[in-house]
Amino acid sequence: MISCLKQENFKFWHQHFPFYGMAALALFMLETAISGPIKPRIIAQGFGLGQWVILIMITISPTFLALEYKNNTIITLFYKNSNKKNIYCAKFLLTFSYGLLLNAGGFIFALGLKSLFVGDKYSWTIIYENTQDLITTLLLNIGGSIVYLLFIIALCFFLFTLIKVNVAVIGIGIALGFLGASFSQLLMDSFPHYQNLLKWNPLNMINIINQLPQINYAQHSALENSQLLLAVLIYTLIFLGLGYQFFQNHKV
Repeated sequence: MISCLKQENFKFWHQHFPFYGMAALALFMLETAISGPIKPRIIAQGFGLGQWVILIMITISPTFLALEYKNNTIITLFYKNSNKKNIYCAKFLLTFSYGLLLNAGGFIFALGLKSLFVGDKYSWTIIYENTQDLITTLLLNIGGSIVYLLFIIALCFFLFTLIKVNVAVIGIGIALGFLGASFSQLLMDSFPHYQNLLKWNPLNMINIINQLPQINYAQHSALENSQLLLAVLIYTLIFLGLGYQFFQNHKV
């Protein structure tokens, strides 16, 4: 897989969205900053950093795979490396690495926007919502976003290998990303007697974004932080495994 990562490296960073994704993130965060009064909650959320990174990655993840087939570069990859598992895992790791880069860049943008728009009005050390200081809350928000990226990228890869329609995968991914947690909550509220089972549904994993920085958020997911983290990782492996099964049988 290491050799496959090297083969993919130049192509990924120089041909697939490295500048545009970061530019889009900066614009989205700037729009959040100028769209209303800046309160500690906006700062703690990194000016929407988590949700914007997830939106960008939902768009990029299936497109990364789709372009390989559209440009027939996947044939070259199969020729150079016959192990499809290495190719699939390399693509997943590179896509996730780009998500890490976006989060790192977004963190720097958040620091800059906070300094530019509010200066020292809200100190990074002030206690936020009676839990932890502002900077810790921001870092936990970013941590939740990073963990969730594992899940959503694996899901997008699986959906693309299953239905092979890029636009449809993006639409499904966005719908799940923004409405999935609410639907999961509705499902558990509608069938309270089955909550112990329903709380493990994949849509509930979206709550990892908000639960890490908010101690009381566990009442929505009905899972402890450790349970939620473990479930996210298990679902990531499940979707990766399912996606690979379709990927290896995908005709080129």
